[in-house]
Amino acid sequence: MMYTGLFRAWATVLAAILAAILLSMAAFTTGAGAQEQPPCSGKVVLDPGHGGTDPGAVNTKYNLTEKEQTLIVANKLKALLEGDGYTVCMTRTSNSQTLSNNDRYTYANTTGARVLVSIHMNGSTNPSTDYTTTLFGKWRKDKELANTVFSSLSTLPAANGTGTIATRKPYSFASGVLLKSNMPATIAETVFITNDREGQLLSNGTGARQQQIAQALRVGTEDYLATH
Repeated sequence: MMYTGLFRAWATVLAAILAAILLSMAAFTTGAGAQEQPPCSGKVVLDPGHGGTDPGAVNTKYNLTEKEQTLIVANKLKALLEGDGYTVCMTRTSNSQTLSNNDRYTYANTTGARVLVSIHMNGSTNPSTDYTTTLFGKWRKDKELANTVFSSLSTLPAANGTGTIATRKPYSFASGVLLKSNMPATIAETVFITNDREGQLLSNGTGARQQQIAQALRVGTEDYLATH
């Protein structure tokens, strides 16, 4: 009876150890799957907001999702920056990828990049609301980049074709992407995807509005890098 009891005790311990190992392997696999990005070393990290099971803001009238539009803008911006000689890393490259904030800043921190630009589009229940702004996490690390990118976004033509887009002053926001990235970082809330006129421009098939946004982000990013 004593040996049977000892055997059962050891069997229980071994089963617990095996379970712990399997759980660790599963966690590692899940994290690797969420990352899905190859190693990259570049001057700029672009982070297209949302993705996968997280669509972000949605314009149902024009069948637009923030995750799709931010990736379009990010790809256009990547091409512009690379054309100017910058190396660019992307936190995601498809709309099927679901990334947590931890996934985003962890990946960014592996690149040794000089800046991180997280690209977003805002949302509102009011279809007439539209303005551009940028967010920063740490005042000393991030605010100057946020202000520089904001300055260039402020030159975007207004969606209604009159003058330039309305603005909201950059402000501090407690996002892990900003707070836990090693490099200066900003979240660019470029336009309101829910705005009726923006919806028309983003969905007209020309890609012109997305290109305008990418160009504004290019100017802000490169202006910052030129002096830092």
